[in-house]
Amino acid sequence: MSSRQDHKETGLVKILVYALGVAPHEFGLVADAEGWVSVKELLKALHDEDGWRGVRETMIADAATRLAPNELELDGKRIRSRARRPPRPRPGAEPPAHVYIGLRRRAWPALRDRGLEAREESPLLLAASRELALRLGRRRDAEPVLVTVQAQRAMDLGVMFSGLGEELYLADWIPAECLMGPPLPENLPAKKPAKPKPDKPSGPVMPSPDSMPGSFIVQQQDLDKPYKRKGIEKRVKWKDERRKGRRSK
Repeated sequence: MSSRQDHKETGLVKILVYALGVAPHEFGLVADAEGWVSVKELLKALHDEDGWRGVRETMIADAATRLAPNELELDGKRIRSRARRPPRPRPGAEPPAHVYIGLRRRAWPALRDRGLEAREESPLLLAASRELALRLGRRRDAEPVLVTVQAQRAMDLGVMFSGLGEELYLADWIPAECLMGPPLPENLPAKKPAKPKPDKPSGPVMPSPDSMPGSFIVQQQDLDKPYKRKGIEKRVKWKDERRKGRRSK
């Protein structure tokens, strides 16, 4: 192995151990209670870092299984550091008056009306600065919508925030009335109407004869006498023998 490749692999292990076991919040990552982080989310975070945009899932798996199995643990699509000492979320933290989140453009019209809700085991990640919110939002949309959250108003309505590091806050939900974002376009593209589904037959459906092996379709002409069909001459045996006898005389 070349020294350059060895240096690159050593650097990958170091940044993985740091991002997973020391300061995941610095990468915008939220580990679960057991320290697991989605490999997919880890890749997005690494691609934000200069020098690590070429990291692939296979490289992370190799680091956990071959390069540093005593420091990293891989479980399917999840990974964690075996020696975990990152700061834990601080429940009941009081955020600034305004915190921010970058949302997908296509999702903003619906979310503006119904508010934000965390996915299962994945709380909402809010940033104390616009820049950080946009950076995190670009992991899901190249041009995210920057939305301001009125934190004090949200707390008055029952939202509980948890602090994570110095710049991130977690929440399970944010009411729609606490969101401030860009106005919606006046003429939103209309959704394509759904194609009508054909009516289902009420009775049992019989297979077509030609779809059944060894079967054929009986035509009316097959029921007629052969000599009734066009192009077929009627032949009578005793008349043929009589004609032959006349010719022989």
